[in-house]
Amino acid sequence: MKKYIWFSSLAVILISCSEKTDEQYLKLEKTELQERLESNTVLFYKLFKIMLRAKDAKNIPPAPHLAKVSNELLEAIDTTHDHSIDVSVQDMALAYKEYNTLRDFALTTNEDTFPTVLETFFMQGTNPTHPAGFASTFGWDNNLEHMALSTVATSARRTEPALYESSMLNTDGEKEAERRCLYRLQKGLVFIAESFPYLSEQEFTKNHQWIESEGKTYSYTFFRSLFPTANATPTTAYHSVHGINLIGRGLSRIKMDRESKTDLALADFEGFLQDAKTIGLDDELVWLVTTYIALERGDNLTAIENLKKLEKSPLFSAADKEVLHAGIDYLQAKEAAKASNLISDKVFMVKMCVQYFAVQLKKIDWEKQAGSHPEVKTLLTYHEKVQQQIEKAQTMANVDNLKEQGSSLLEKAKKAVQ
Repeated sequence: MKKYIWFSSLAVILISCSEKTDEQYLKLEKTELQERLESNTVLFYKLFKIMLRAKDAKNIPPAPHLAKVSNELLEAIDTTHDHSIDVSVQDMALAYKEYNTLRDFALTTNEDTFPTVLETFFMQGTNPTHPAGFASTFGWDNNLEHMALSTVATSARRTEPALYESSMLNTDGEKEAERRCLYRLQKGLVFIAESFPYLSEQEFTKNHQWIESEGKTYSYTFFRSLFPTANATPTTAYHSVHGINLIGRGLSRIKMDRESKTDLALADFEGFLQDAKTIGLDDELVWLVTTYIALERGDNLTAIENLKKLEKSPLFSAADKEVLHAGIDYLQAKEAAKASNLISDKVFMVKMCVQYFAVQLKKIDWEKQAGSHPEVKTLLTYHEKVQQQIEKAQTMANVDNLKEQGSSLLEKAKKAVQ
């Protein structure tokens, strides 16, 4: 008997020792995040921004081909606002080759040491009547620009620029408490969408502490300006921010796939539903969370009711609706375990909620946020076009893909990079 107890105790000790702590998981995620931020996709994008922001700076390595592509995009946006803007194969191939020689420079240079892109547009002639420093007079700074570009990239499902821009948000250095809160919401959302649950939970937990201790005293002017129709009063805005933060933390915790986090996630979800009830919110996010909780609690009727609402929503794809319908079928056939495996699956749940948030972020009018200055539209259009050209350049870098586009295209690209 004593031998059995000894072996049992040893097994418990070994199991407990083998499970990593939150701090260890955080360290691993920080390493993985840094690797993502050093990918060619991110650094090529970052280099475009640096060359634009540092155009008049000294000791910047020459990059004529990148500058040419950037200028072509800006000229086309400024003169035509044509959404079919294109850059030649040769120019993009040369720009990509140039990037390869400047990769280390992009890796080690902080773009925020230069004026913002928006301020650069003001200074470099997009609107020469605006003096240097004009952008900062209406609150546009590095953090706000990264926030704007991160939300635009998130709503367009461009994962790498969204991850880079959100990672550039200096939340600890942000003096304005409400903005710091919203920046953490965005960082947390992107981190959970990109499978960094511990980094995400950290952002949401810091936020929760502030919201609980000081958040009720704020008017949430910034948040209400971003989403004016849904947050008419400070009280409504408070419960929106509080609830969204709880949803984000709950999603982070179910993504961890650890039993110790499950009850915490459910408590977060239930807290969100209380906020939603307080402000009268009844939409896809409420239905998703209600379904998840109902499945966890074995309340099949409530789960079916909310799954039917989700199935009718225009927010979700036909493939998503097939999963939702299958969940309804399983529950009606009294096969709750199969339904739970489908709907409560952490990947599916996070995906559906991220889709919901992407739709909401797309509603933000950033041009209006910056006083309706046309330069903001130029900034956002430029950002989108750079992404399109980077994707094209990466396709061209793959000779097999080029072959599919025809021998003439292949020859042009080969000549360009020789």
